[in-house]
Amino acid sequence: MEIFEYILLMLAAIALSNLLNRFIPSVSVPIIQIALGVGITYLPLHFELRLNPELFLLLFIAPLLFNDGRHSDKEALWSLKKPILLLALGLVFMTVVILGFFLNWLLPVIPLAAAFALAAALAPTDAIAVGALEEKIHIPHQTMKILEGESLINDASGLVSFQFAAAAMVTGAFSLRSASLSFVGISIGGIVLGLLLTLVKYVFVKWLRKLGMENVTLHMLIEVLTPFAVFLAAEELGVNGILAAVSAGIAHSFGYKKLDPEVARLNIVSKSTWSVIIYVLNGLVFLLLGTQLPEIIRTIWSSSNLGHAEVIAYTLVLTLAVLTLRFIWVLFMKLPGSSEQIPVRGHKIRNALILSLSGVRGTITLASTLSLPFLLDNGNPFPERDLIIFLAAGVILWTLLAANYLLPLLIKNEVDSENDESHIEIEILRNVVIALSEQTNEDNRAAISKIISTYNSRIRKLKKEETGDRLQRPWIIQTLKWLRENTLQAIQNKEVNPFMAYRYLHRLNRTLYRFTKDEQYRTDLLALRQWMEVSGILQQARLTFQERRAAVDAFRIRNIHYVIVQLKNILPTAGAEIEDVSSLLLRYERMLGRYTRNEPDPSAKEDLDTSLDELARVGIQLERDQIQHMFESGKLSRAGMKGMKSNLLLMEHDLRELTL
Repeated sequence: MEIFEYILLMLAAIALSNLLNRFIPSVSVPIIQIALGVGITYLPLHFELRLNPELFLLLFIAPLLFNDGRHSDKEALWSLKKPILLLALGLVFMTVVILGFFLNWLLPVIPLAAAFALAAALAPTDAIAVGALEEKIHIPHQTMKILEGESLINDASGLVSFQFAAAAMVTGAFSLRSASLSFVGISIGGIVLGLLLTLVKYVFVKWLRKLGMENVTLHMLIEVLTPFAVFLAAEELGVNGILAAVSAGIAHSFGYKKLDPEVARLNIVSKSTWSVIIYVLNGLVFLLLGTQLPEIIRTIWSSSNLGHAEVIAYTLVLTLAVLTLRFIWVLFMKLPGSSEQIPVRGHKIRNALILSLSGVRGTITLASTLSLPFLLDNGNPFPERDLIIFLAAGVILWTLLAANYLLPLLIKNEVDSENDESHIEIEILRNVVIALSEQTNEDNRAAISKIISTYNSRIRKLKKEETGDRLQRPWIIQTLKWLRENTLQAIQNKEVNPFMAYRYLHRLNRTLYRFTKDEQYRTDLLALRQWMEVSGILQQARLTFQERRAAVDAFRIRNIHYVIVQLKNILPTAGAEIEDVSSLLLRYERMLGRYTRNEPDPSAKEDLDTSLDELARVGIQLERDQIQHMFESGKLSRAGMKGMKSNLLLMEHDLRELTL
């Protein structure tokens, strides 16, 4: 019962951390979760969590890396392969060697093999921790791509290095030659095994589908179990389970390219399920760090060898060493387009600082150090295990704080020059409105009006303001002027009944004078009134009631058509006022529909519903194309693109369910 209550408490803390972030956005979610984890240890609980190192790797590392592989951008990985490999392999191994020797020199109480293990744990960056900062900091688009690709590969290279160093510490034996050969062997073996097991899984799933077992829940369960099965099989066969999980995830991502209703339905469920799993696992890792910190701090501070200030200073020195190594490596590494984008040395240094501070340490670093065994093969305690975990936790905290508070200073200009993603989404929706308006014809006018109205509502919601007459006032005046202009033109060309036209013009002038207080309209108003008093009765007597009604309707239709044409011409260049223009356009479209409506047709409602469904799908596809365009042009981050596309999938799912 105690463990169940503890799990519920941890899940509640994860939810609370995101709620607190809403009120203190200047502090990233991982930092809040660490603080909540520390707070949990002071609650009067009757349960003490004991972490099993091997279980920790299986429970956290396998699904996290598998999910990273599933969502990897293969095109970006290939186009940025050189800087990604230089960071993920070259920088990792350089960090392990240099930082390992430096740490052993700085703290001789930590044996060399254990120092290498800590250096290997500190080598991988955590793109997920950076992702928690991305919304606030707006990390440059290409930098995020490099960080995501680097994190996917350096997680594996860093953890493999960590396992070798930890094994050397535990067994007391290490050979560079045998370790290198073993590294290549188990790495290739892990990659191949991950691909083979993914193939086996696909064959098994295909067999289930042939049996008619299309249950989405069953297939989702198989998918969730896949990373754990792959990791366990790799460990049993003696190959690298980390690389097996990564390769399985990358191979798994190809499965969603097939257009199939059941696969599409599974895709929607998979995205939702995995988002919850990864959300919980990442939150638990930082909460667990917080729960371990008080005991580790007490153990370290009770040691007679190190003082309080001294051990904190060591974490800061180690953080500076990690960031300095990364900065030097990035500074001398040629980035794509660097010859054009960084013409002067000052910009190159600034870019290297951004990429260095973005390399936050997080989940993998913590999971690695917490997975250190408690005992060596000879039965002795693992030397300075608590100190190693404390140092790793300190580096995580310092890098999180540096990214949280220093990065905004470095990329302030970029943030000012880039549009906020909510503004990008508004721009996307405005482009969809323009594209839909261009497809308006007599048959789909009513349906397009309704669809555009929903897009305008979404835009107003994003702007967090209501578009009322106060905002539309300048455009209302402009439409009145267009009506007056067209009326005068019709009178001049003798295309309408003069009395009806002057009567209509009289009303327009009166409205314009009320809006603008322009004396011109008041003068015209007096002249028109005198003309109508002299000839009005005579003109009106010449027409029957039906003729007057028909003349008025024809005149109104002519004027409405004219305003609609003017508004459509303005719409593509309306910019931030597109909601006002499109709202008025919809209003005049509806007015035109009322005057041109034929006798009621029993099938009209069914035709309208069908047209609405078709146009809703057209709008979703237009929105998807706009999202992809914004992402490829660098205006939209990968996280923003994924979030918007996920929303489109949900809307498509709802649309499909409604039409079944």
